[in-house]
Amino acid sequence: MPNYINWFAYDELMNPRVFKEHGLEANASFCVTLSAHKLAFNKIPLDNQGIEKLGMANVIPAASNLGMMEGIMYEMDESFLPKLDEIYHYPDEYLRKKMRLTKHDFTLVDGIVYIAHSDRTNDALMPSKAMLKNFRECKKNLTMLYLSRLMNTPTVD
Repeated sequence: MPNYINWFAYDELMNPRVFKEHGLEANASFCVTLSAHKLAFNKIPLDNQGIEKLGMANVIPAASNLGMMEGIMYEMDESFLPKLDEIYHYPDEYLRKKMRLTKHDFTLVDGIVYIAHSDRTNDALMPSKAMLKNFRECKKNLTMLYLSRLMNTPTVD
């Protein structure tokens, strides 16, 4: 009997096309929220493709524990964990934490969340338009309010 993991995607991997391009497969996927945290584009990329001030998506605590962020919970075979570790360059670039997330029916589910090491972040970074385009393709999976806020994020280009 296979063992499954729940993994919280909050970056471009929320996009089903990008998810598949990385060779990943899921048994199920659904929208979840992570309370007291927010999305930031403060992760210093390993390769900024020559784009100054390019930042990658990251999870950071929200001020005063207010707010929440959305993402996609993927239920996957645990055999994909080494692939996820490779994508996120764990343990060098990211921590891998088990956190409690909330489904839209208000039930709680534990999931693996990758969070950038603080010494690999810079608050002066921003996403690219191409990155936000990948987020826009997630509109079936995210609430319109969250997506519209995301689409109004300033970009480097």
